[in-house]
Amino acid sequence: MALRASRLMAERLKEMLTRDKLGVKEGFVSSLCKDAARLLEDYFELESPPEVRISAGEEGGYEISVKALASDVKRFETTADFPKPEY
Repeated sequence: MALRASRLMAERLKEMLTRDKLGVKEGFVSSLCKDAARLLEDYFELESPPEVRISAGEEGGYEISVKALASDVKRFETTADFPKPEY
């Protein structure tokens, strides 16, 4: 249990330092996550909200990663040809 709490604290500290380094406010990542969720929900049945991570790139710029789990692809004309996944 203590190891998990320590890991969570380290992750929060890392996020705070990244925010400071990027020069964005605290609500920035939260807003970005909500916007990403709205976009992805147009195309997928999400199982949980997406996780968004932003970090400074090694050669300048930013690295942005979005992780999301979906149970299905929503059907509309452009995705109708996708095969339904087998479980």
